[in-house]
Parts: sequence; C-alpha cells; structure tokens
Amino acid sequence: MFTYYLRKIIVQGRSSKSTKVGDIMTEENKLITVTPDTKVLRAMQLMTDNRIRHIPVIDDRGMLGMVSIGDVVRAVVSEHREELDRLNAFIQGGY
Repeated sequence: MFTYYLRKIIVQGRSSKSTKVGDIMTEENKLITVTPDTKVLRAMQLMTDNRIRHIPVIDDRGMLGMVSIGDVVRAVVSEHREELDRLNAFIQGGY
C-alpha cells in the first residue's frame, strides 16, 4: 500500500490532504477481481502476476469482500498442513 501511495500521491506531486480517492483509484476496466468460486491458487497466481496484495471478490450483485495475499497464503499453508498430517498418519499406520 505504501508503494501505491508513493506512486499515486508523492511522485505525482499531490497532497494526501486534498487528493480525492476517486482521483487515484484503479479504473474499473483495469481492476483485477475474482469471484467466490475462484480457486485459491488462481487468486494467488493473479496476485503474483499483477504484483498486487489485495483483490476484490465480486459477483453479479457487486463487491462481496476483499482477499489479501495473507488470506491466500494462510489457506495454502493450511491445506499443506492437512496433507502432511494425513501422510504422517499413513506412515505411522494411523490411517
């Protein structure tokens, strides 16, 4: 977020006290979004490819929420942790 602030406010010689959000927001046609059905790894790929840390979740009614890179990483780590637990149980004969 700080780099976004630098690019949109400081570098352009603007003042954060007088600049309106509408003046610096990402235009709708350039907005990268996901739907509630988007797979976590796809969201991670979009975020990585586009160097963004937050991605809006939308459907036909509008914006439902926001997913952060932290949300995505936690989901992936949780999935891997569950897989490791299953493999350990299998190895130890506790399946």
